Amino acid sequence: MFTHTTYQGPFLHPELGAPLGRYPFQVGASVLLVISAYFVCVTIRKGSTSRWLWRRVCRVLPPYLAAVLFTYTLLVFFGPSNWILPTRHDLWGNLTLAASFDPTVQLIDGSYWTLPLQLMAFAVAALLWPRGLGNRITTLLWIMILAPVALQWNGRIDHSPIWVIQLWNGLGLHRMQLFAIGIAIWLWSKNRISAPHLGALLVATVFAQHAHTADWPSSLGIGVLLLLVALAARGPDWTVFARFRRPIEFLARISFALYLLNQEVGYLIAYRLMEVGAGRLAQIIGAVVGVIGLAWLLTKYIEEPVFRAFSGLRVRGLRARAFAWLTT
Repeated sequence: MFTHTTYQGPFLHPELGAPLGRYPFQVGASVLLVISAYFVCVTIRKGSTSRWLWRRVCRVLPPYLAAVLFTYTLLVFFGPSNWILPTRHDLWGNLTLAASFDPTVQLIDGSYWTLPLQLMAFAVAALLWPRGLGNRITTLLWIMILAPVALQWNGRIDHSPIWVIQLWNGLGLHRMQLFAIGIAIWLWSKNRISAPHLGALLVATVFAQHAHTADWPSSLGIGVLLLLVALAARGPDWTVFARFRRPIEFLARISFALYLLNQEVGYLIAYRLMEVGAGRLAQIIGAVVGVIGLAWLLTKYIEEPVFRAFSGLRVRGLRARAFAWLTT
């Protein structure tokens, strides 16, 4: 949110004013994928993987679809005419998660690129976990980190056929190192790999991130955050933050909705505040407060109740009924 409100917003929409600072640190979404991979390992052990996968889909897909519809409607009816506003074609492409694969579709919000990656990672985890990987897991982690670097080296992907580029970007193969290091941090927290091994994987991850993005400052920033994530996973509880427990828990509760809404909706709130004469600081505060309020509504009235309603359904029964319907 800090990057989007202080830099990315005014960078994309210069009428909002000058960005605060010269350089954007692109770290938020990347660390989100790392933490997501870590919690895949934490939660997938609890019960059957098919039920686990169903619950993950119920958690992320409904609020995503609601956020797409809300952001699209808000931009179409209240977006400035000088902005590039989404079309119905864009709406369909975002609802079906096809935007990452179809170059004719623009993302309605810049955060939506992570959804296909997360769902793909959930599905792969549910497929592989019951089979067990044993000691082969560390080999797989190194392959996940280094293989995409080798495939992309010297611009091989950039000079490939368009379908290869679309598949590469759509499946997020250049982000695999983020999932790998999330798994590695979990393994280290369980004493299944050594600290030097984790350190080597961290260095390789930062190198891979730079190889894909050509952005050393952000790559190094991700490295620092990865160290903090590792310490939080393995070390004792950080009691120094105990006095801030309630606001931290509140932000944690609405964090996914906050992620889905803070970009375009935040930019639009800042723009409308600018129109009534608000300065840059007031725009930032207004966007943050407005997005937090909307994220709470999305969490309370969409994400949580829909998850409670659907996550308890018997997945095996649903599969059997779907198979019977298809074969009749």
